Amino acid sequence: MSLVRPSLARLFWVAALSATVAACGGSDDDSAPAPSPAPTPAPSPAPGGNATLNGRVTSSTDGSAVAGARVTAGNASATTDANGNYSMSNAPAGERTVVRVNATGFGEGFAVESTAANTTRTANVRLQPVGGVTQGAGSGTVTATVSGSTAQVVIPANSVVDAAGTPITGNYSVALTPINPAQDVTAMPGYYRVALAGGGVGQMESWGALNVTLTDATGRRLNLGSGKTATLRIPVATRSAELPASIPLFYFDESGGLWVQQGSATLHGTGAGAYYEGSVSHFSYWNADRLLETVYVNGCVNNLNAQGQAAGAAANVQVTSDGIDYSGSSAIRTDAAGKFRLPIKRGGKAIVAGFLDGKITNSVTAGPANADITLPDCLTLEAQASGVSIKLTWGARPYDVDSHLRTPDGSHIYYASKGSLTQAPFANLDVDDTDSNGPEVVTIRRLMIGTYTYGLRNYSDSFDPGMTGSPVRVELNYAGRSHVFGPPAGEVADSTEWLTLFNLTVDARCNISVTPVNRWSTSDLVSVPAPVAASYCTP
Repeated sequence: MSLVRPSLARLFWVAALSATVAACGGSDDDSAPAPSPAPTPAPSPAPGGNATLNGRVTSSTDGSAVAGARVTAGNASATTDANGNYSMSNAPAGERTVVRVNATGFGEGFAVESTAANTTRTANVRLQPVGGVTQGAGSGTVTATVSGSTAQVVIPANSVVDAAGTPITGNYSVALTPINPAQDVTAMPGYYRVALAGGGVGQMESWGALNVTLTDATGRRLNLGSGKTATLRIPVATRSAELPASIPLFYFDESGGLWVQQGSATLHGTGAGAYYEGSVSHFSYWNADRLLETVYVNGCVNNLNAQGQAAGAAANVQVTSDGIDYSGSSAIRTDAAGKFRLPIKRGGKAIVAGFLDGKITNSVTAGPANADITLPDCLTLEAQASGVSIKLTWGARPYDVDSHLRTPDGSHIYYASKGSLTQAPFANLDVDDTDSNGPEVVTIRRLMIGTYTYGLRNYSDSFDPGMTGSPVRVELNYAGRSHVFGPPAGEVADSTEWLTLFNLTVDARCNISVTPVNRWSTSDLVSVPAPVAASYCTP
């Protein structure tokens, strides 16, 4: 196949634009300045009192609701309903309120929210299905693994105790849940915030993580006894081109909501068989990470009215980063003036976007830069929770996977025709990526009545692996709900370059229905309805 896409030229253009954005915030000198101070969370709310926490618990594999999950925060608890929703009116207020979620068949999940008394916050939690469960006896060595993965834990004999410290001699279960931050950066709890040894809070980037949970026959949690250690193997999963030979280990402090450095791990294996191996003295989430040197993205968020015009500052918007060339994230809420100061990796690139109660902003790319960045324009927040965001990620290969969106009026949104959020078709390819991993983001601001069709093209036309083996992951978000799509069976090397994933149908009141298509084809998207005259829904 002859490729005519100007990928290299586009990469130079992106680099030039990034340098321009960086210059808006200060020096564009290539010399390395002193590192920025460690990221500081938003000011602590007044201690004491209760807050209300609402949210939805979903599966990371497809975005489906997880019903019957137990959600706790301090002494508050709730159980998710059939739609995965929960609400707690007596959650503790604090700078880092830790929300814990447990559900059968899933690894333990967490969210960390800054809450104040008599306020309401949304804390959605995405659960990772357990990768593998191994049965063993306390009197013998237990080696737990995950099929098709390098994930492993080896627990020596007579090392496991219950909460009271009593040794376990009978049978117990080991559940392993590998975490792939390169595919889904939000799979890690705590927004990658680290408790620094000298005080304060920093940020980290990840090369992979593993959640380990031990339980006895009654479901009671178990752990390693005092002075005992186990050996972990964490599968390598990162958007970074660098693979350190040795890397620090961090565990998630479930009470404080921060990551804590403890020990280190060494690299073994190559390619898909690579893993980091190290010893640990207790079980939780364990992460192969490194502290970041950071710069800050300074920006603002404005509300939009129903006509799409600026309508003043948007306060309390959760603004997040998603690393493009590193696996890491950060989050901060806008102040009363709609302003934010968000840490990202120094010299790295990240997507920046905002979310509030089901409403979304546009997404922008920030970096690379060696000094703080000031975004030239404010992010803009939808007036209603009727916007749509579609995020594509994939692996190191194919190098270039493209998003393609067909709107009801026949407009085609893709790299050569990115669209617009301020005029018809009110759909835009906010972020395009051409050199592995993604993310690539499409935003729809005003919903057109009719059916949108979304799919992918393996622009690299390489199948070693293809989109199935990469693997491709597409996350559709709208009105606080999400769907996750991956490649179905049927990809054929050198033939099936296109994959149509779903149709999204909008009625006159902006109600959305999603219909999976999941069809491979040799040219262009399939199942695309005939174009209709453009008209827009009213929520």
